[in-house]
Amino acid sequence: MIEYIIIALLQGLVEWLPISSSGQVFVVATTFLNINPDEAFSLSIWLHFGTMFAVLLKFRKDYYRIVKSIFPNRFKSEDIDIKKRNWLIIATIGTGITALPLYFVFKFLFIEGFSAESGDIITLVIAGFLIITGIVLIKFKASYGSKDVENVSKEVIRKDSLISGLIQGISILPGISRSGFTVSSMLFERYKQEKALFLSFLMSVPVIIASIGVDILFGEGSVFGILDPLTIVITTLISFLVGYLTMNILLKIANRIGFGYFCIAYGLVAFIIILPITIG
Repeated sequence: MIEYIIIALLQGLVEWLPISSSGQVFVVATTFLNINPDEAFSLSIWLHFGTMFAVLLKFRKDYYRIVKSIFPNRFKSEDIDIKKRNWLIIATIGTGITALPLYFVFKFLFIEGFSAESGDIITLVIAGFLIITGIVLIKFKASYGSKDVENVSKEVIRKDSLISGLIQGISILPGISRSGFTVSSMLFERYKQEKALFLSFLMSVPVIIASIGVDILFGEGSVFGILDPLTIVITTLISFLVGYLTMNILLKIANRIGFGYFCIAYGLVAFIIILPITIG
């Protein structure tokens, strides 16, 4: 129980930082807590369920307007948000296009192929993904424009949301920061920095629900085959509470610190420590 509480605390703390919470959870679970890679992968997906509720609570008014937009004829125009609704639908479809094949590749090729030999190999793969994340963050951090989902055409929304969704799907791989990659893609599309971050939050909810569903269907029950019901409830509550309480603080930190360099350094340290062991 203590091991899983530690992981839930970690998820709640780092979810809002562009350093891949799933990558951190996976590495800590396999390297320090001796949890096998297959279980660690499912845990890294499931623990987003708690922080997802933190996002829903934080942006409840926006989601309420989006949900009402599904039935636009029943509500006043000022009470709905059709543009954000369309963005989420198209982005979620784009996410599925890239996330589904990558999920199966990572789970059934990397994890099942290497876990019997050495969890260190998988850790090195994730360290490589973290370095890629860092390079992307450094490359696009200063690139932003004046676009807002409210002041662009329907055609632009279709194109930009699809691209952002396709990019978001790559983050199913532990080590690839979902927020880092989606925000970077929108900055590259010349969106305002604060609007890109806001849209990234909105996009996270449907993809978290979908990724948990996929892992339950194809991951031999996901955490339901790993943890008892009490542990599942406790870890979910912890990741939710810690995530909600730290959201505003960590977002301010993320805007001030170059986490791209952190990702690169973290990945390189993993290579320096683990690579000699693997080769030996």
